[in-house]
Amino acid sequence: MTSTASQLERSLKKLQISKSGSQETSTVVEWVPSTYSSDASQYVLVRPPRAPCGNRRLFGFPIVKRELWNIGTIAFKQIQPNKTLPENNAFIAMNSLSFLEVYLGLRVCTMARGKVVGNSKNIPAECMPSPGKVLLLVLWRDTEPEATCPTPSQVHSLEVKLKRSPGWWVEVPQF
Repeated sequence: MTSTASQLERSLKKLQISKSGSQETSTVVEWVPSTYSSDASQYVLVRPPRAPCGNRRLFGFPIVKRELWNIGTIAFKQIQPNKTLPENNAFIAMNSLSFLEVYLGLRVCTMARGKVVGNSKNIPAECMPSPGKVLLLVLWRDTEPEATCPTPSQVHSLEVKLKRSPGWWVEVPQF
């Protein structure tokens, strides 16, 4: 095996993100080398099969709005270190997603509701506004092009800050 191939194999092993206890085996988070990039270090998520109900799959983290505002505040301070955050809480509430998107260089960063599949014991209760549904910080959708997939380092950064693993979720439409 060439040194490049063995390095790639070691890198792939490091990039595996463990399965969240709240997900079924079909929603394991896996990374594979990108097909859209010639850069051998670029990886993308493996898309899970479409949900039986036909709804999109969302990749992201269970989150509480207060957590989003906290990491939005951190992102604001990193991207605009010489500016003072306004005292108005509405400012951070309305702009946290944008600050996080810019700070981490994300192409997709939004909120949505997802369906809890399997055991919900690893999902903080405050992330579940109603039984069987979870509030999500969405970083990618199964309908998005590969080029908009978050990088492993972007995902890891949020995993460290939120102290929970990401996963694939079934979208619950808002109508």
